[in-house]
Parts: sequence; structure tokens; C-alpha cells
Amino acid sequence: MSKERSLFKLSIVFTLSIFLIGSECRAQFMASTPISVTDGDDSFGKRSPKISINGNGEPVVFWMRTGSSEAFFMSTLTSTGFTAPLSIPFGTINPNLWSGSLGPSMASSGTHMYVTFEVYGDAIYTVHSADNGQTWDAPVAAFVPPQGRRATIPNIACDSDGHPYVAYVNTNASEGDAHYGLVRSQDYGTTFLEESFVNEAADGAEVCECCTGHIQVAPNGDVYVAFRNNDANLRDIWLARSSDGGATFASAFDMDETDWISGVCPSNGPHFIVDENQLVSAFFSGSSAWGTGAYLSSLDLNGDMVSATQAIPLSEETSSSQNYPRISGHGDTLAVVWQELNNSSLDIAMAISVSGSEGLLTGSIVINAEPGTQNYPQLIFHDGLFHVVYEDAISGTVMYQEVTPGSVGLLENEVAVLEVFPNPSQGTFRLSSPLNQSALMNVFDATGRSIHHERLSAGTAMLNLNNLGAGHYTLQVSTFEGSYQAQIIID
Repeated sequence: MSKERSLFKLSIVFTLSIFLIGSECRAQFMASTPISVTDGDDSFGKRSPKISINGNGEPVVFWMRTGSSEAFFMSTLTSTGFTAPLSIPFGTINPNLWSGSLGPSMASSGTHMYVTFEVYGDAIYTVHSADNGQTWDAPVAAFVPPQGRRATIPNIACDSDGHPYVAYVNTNASEGDAHYGLVRSQDYGTTFLEESFVNEAADGAEVCECCTGHIQVAPNGDVYVAFRNNDANLRDIWLARSSDGGATFASAFDMDETDWISGVCPSNGPHFIVDENQLVSAFFSGSSAWGTGAYLSSLDLNGDMVSATQAIPLSEETSSSQNYPRISGHGDTLAVVWQELNNSSLDIAMAISVSGSEGLLTGSIVINAEPGTQNYPQLIFHDGLFHVVYEDAISGTVMYQEVTPGSVGLLENEVAVLEVFPNPSQGTFRLSSPLNQSALMNVFDATGRSIHHERLSAGTAMLNLNNLGAGHYTLQVSTFEGSYQAQIIID
């Protein structure tokens, strides 16, 4: 991997066949070549990356370093690349930094950012920033379990005002009698209200004692928590809903038909995305009847109807398993990313749809198939792009990719012509018409190497490439609707 801090070295267009109402359509998406968030420097670690969006609309990546010098880090993706890693302080507290998906969690809303972590047997903590992560408050004990209890594996979300909600597993000292608890703050994490009992309406009395959950606040203010249940070793995925701001959870839904029976905790939980009309959940199951892999189900929020559980297809016939699926999107534009085992190599695979959750079931593709191990992916959808991060064992760093979904109806490998003038020029080009939406611009030299990238805002009409030397270049502009290309000459 090159140590250059360029956002995109190469852009690759993939196509998937999607069948809608009996007719064949094509959905196109473009995935950037993976880059290291820390520019290849493995001294910052790579454990349990998470991704969020700050108040400037920029992706922010959080991860941790384990070992003798434990630390939390964040880096922000700007128009010139990732910023130098910024350490997030946790004072004199010694946090437990679990591996994989069980590690600390982050969330943001506007300029407010939060990280939650645990000291096992002591408390669940949060740290808060009100300025996009530039400065951080001292850690606050969000929940201190009573004598004889333990709180573990916290997950955090924010409401639209920037107030945090923290969900976690609450067990006895032997990790039995496990339930899901939630605490919430009305003053940006300075203090937290009393614990709410999340899984009370679910079947059985216990939840999976070491499986991470997921929490989100819907646009209407309803609070949803997804978790793996443990009803006499039946490890189904359940979803609890609060319609009073997280004070009580009167509704619960069984989102999982696989009926996985397991006598041990799989250390693996669900992930979901919620908007005004629907909630779509992705999860892993090791059910012997259904097969080990990633699954999908949805909840219609207008009628509280749960869909059938459906398997997400493997990206390769030679692959043997999937794990740790994560989902994001909005409306009909959705994507699921997961780690996939193929010939002893763990790859990052993705299914993408512009036609709702059904489109996720028609096919998938590997977006990073480097030899070795890439795992524990996370993603977020913002401004028409999917932002994906994951651990990379080869470089020892967190890797990042940007994925641009295309529109239904594009022909395979179709790239439209981009009209610019004057051409040749001394470096300033005018588009034939201003952009009607934001876009990503890449410039490639004659060898196909990406030498310049830039985010373009809606309304852009002029392209300034005066920093490039004289020569022949390929200019590519990618929007939500597709990719556009022009051959340009700078003299």
C-alpha cells in the first residue's frame, strides 16, 4: 500500500444485476481503492473502527489501540484527505478494550460527539465533545451497576438535539440473569437518568450475555434497541421500541426466523437502519437449519409488520461464510457490508440496492479482496455516498473506502461523456452545465494513476486544475446518478 495521503488512487466501477417486477435492471456502484486512515502508520493501532458524520458533514473515523499503551483515536476526512489522528482522552480510567464488534462505540449529532466504553465490574462511561471532536470533556459514569451486577458492551446513539442514549448488557457476577438496560441524558452527557429495562416485552427473561446490541433514535423520536435474545438458548434477534423517549419499552418484535439454538454466547449482535417508514435489520445466525451466514429482515413502521427473514447472498461461490453484517442507507438506497471467508482469506463484501431491502438479496461483490485478513467492517451513508471502514491485518491500520451507488437502468460499464471547454486549456475548464448535485472528481494521468481528487458541491460550473502540469489526463466526475468522463489536455 502506498504511503501517499491521496483519497483515491483508482476508482473501479462494479455492476450488479437486479430483478424488479420481473424485468432485468442494472444498478451500478463505484468503490474507491482502499486507503489507510493513518497513511500506513501502524503505531496508532486498528482495533474496532467506527464511523460517524460531524457537524460539517465530514466522515469521522474512531478506533482504538490496544496493548501496553491503550488509546482512543479519531481522524476526520477533509477535502485533502484524513487528518492526523487525534487522541481522545479518558483520564486515569483504565477501559476494557474488547476485540472486534464488542469494543467501544461512538455516535454524533451535529457538532456533538460521544464515545462510550466500559470498565468491567465498575461502570459504563461516556466522553463528550461539543466541537466536532476537537476538545473533549472529562469521562462521565453513565451507569454504575448495583452491588453484585456487571454492565458491559455499551452502544450509543444521539437524538436530533444531540443528547446521548446508552444501551448495554446488565448481568450478575457470573454473567447470568442478563437483561438489556438503557440510560439517557438530557444535558449532553453531563448526567444520566435512571436505567430503563429494554427487553421486558421480548420472549423469555434473559438476553445474550456477551452479544453487542445496537441503538438508534428514529426521526419521530422513538428509540429502538436491537439485541440477541437468550430464551433457553434460543438466540434470536429482537427489537425493542420506546415511544416515550427511552423511559419504557412497551413493544418488542422478533426479527429473526432462523431459531438458532446455541449453548454458548456467539459474541455477535444485530445492526439496523431506521427512517420514517421502515426499519431494516442485518444480523448473523449460526442456525443449522438455515445455514451459517448473514440475514436480513425489516419492520414496517406503519403497520408494525415484520418481514420474512432472508439470507444475504455470498459474493463468491467459493466463499464459505459471512459474519458481522452492518447496514446503512436511507429510503430505497441501502447497503450491507460484512466480512466473508474465501479460501482462508477474510475479505470485505457488500450488497447495495437503490430499490429497497429486496434489492440487497439479488447479489453482492467483494470491495476489498487483498490477501490476508480484513474484518469488522462498519459503514455510514451520507450525502449520496457510503463510507466504509474496517480493520486490515496486513497494514495493521484502519482502512477506508468510499462507495457511490448508481441508479437503476444504467447499462453495464456505461460511463457517460462529460463535456468541458475550452479543451485544451491552461488548467481551467468549464462544465457544459452546472452540477445539479454534489460529486466526486478524480483526475488520472496517462498511466491510470490518480493524481488529484476533489469534492464538488452542487452548482459547480468551473474546474480549476492549474496545479497540474502540461499533459493528457482523464477527468472523471461521479454523482449519485452515475459516472461521467472526459479526456482533457493541459497545455
